[in-house]
Amino acid sequence: MILLTGAAGKTGKAILNNLGQHGVKVRSLVRSAKQAEEIKNLGSADVFIGNLRDSESLARALTGVSKIYFICPNMTPDELEIGKNLVNLARQAGVSRFVYHSVFHPHIEVMPHHWQKMRMEEFLFESGMDFTILQPCAYMQNILGSWQSITEKGIYAVPYATTARISVVDLADVAAVAEIVLTQRIHSGAIYELAGPEPLSQDEVAQILSTELAREVKAISLDRHQWTENAQKSGMSEPAISTLLKMFEYYENYGLTGNSNVLSYLLKRPATKYAEFLRRIVTAKHR
Repeated sequence: MILLTGAAGKTGKAILNNLGQHGVKVRSLVRSAKQAEEIKNLGSADVFIGNLRDSESLARALTGVSKIYFICPNMTPDELEIGKNLVNLARQAGVSRFVYHSVFHPHIEVMPHHWQKMRMEEFLFESGMDFTILQPCAYMQNILGSWQSITEKGIYAVPYATTARISVVDLADVAAVAEIVLTQRIHSGAIYELAGPEPLSQDEVAQILSTELAREVKAISLDRHQWTENAQKSGMSEPAISTLLKMFEYYENYGLTGNSNVLSYLLKRPATKYAEFLRRIVTAKHR
């Protein structure tokens, strides 16, 4: 049995779906009865309602588990403490494999959520656990948060320079790799950087959107003060806002790019290109 934390998030759902397609039994850890019902409908063999900060409920969730796929909620300030506790409980429960969903280039200290994940990786090195670490970059699916503005107004707005060049990856490719490393022992001790094949500027993203949507789409740089006001109105926490602002500044100054060779090697096929992803999304929305 595999314990999947963060199963109700978009990453968790994608991984659960992929594992289910391959007949892998998953126990999904979720926070509420509402989430549990949704995850059951997605094919989870078992659903456990618990809390990553509650050692007692985690210990119960680990009963009979042989492997863990650990996803911590994005930008969680105490991710390192949560992760350390889960690793220690996993060792006590006799869990044999620990797969950690980290982040692309975790060693970048000025981005706090990256730095935390690097410290978690270090703890895994020292834990004695049999581990695999996945380091995905930003998802292509993140564009869907701007889909209405893109399709109705032809505006793709980002809170950094549109010239910033950033690698993105299809979440479906990441989910496929998750299944591979969970079910094949040859990936023990490996750290895999997962990036798509095209480090794109946001102007280039807009050009691809224009082609695939058959309408003009323009990339614009959103004022970060305005972005902050919008984030505050939406209820985003101040630590999350602060973390994201640091990330946006880094993107503007340096971009964030990588190489898709590792991902293609693991998939045994080329990594999904941005245009291919968009065609799949457009087709799905027109069904």
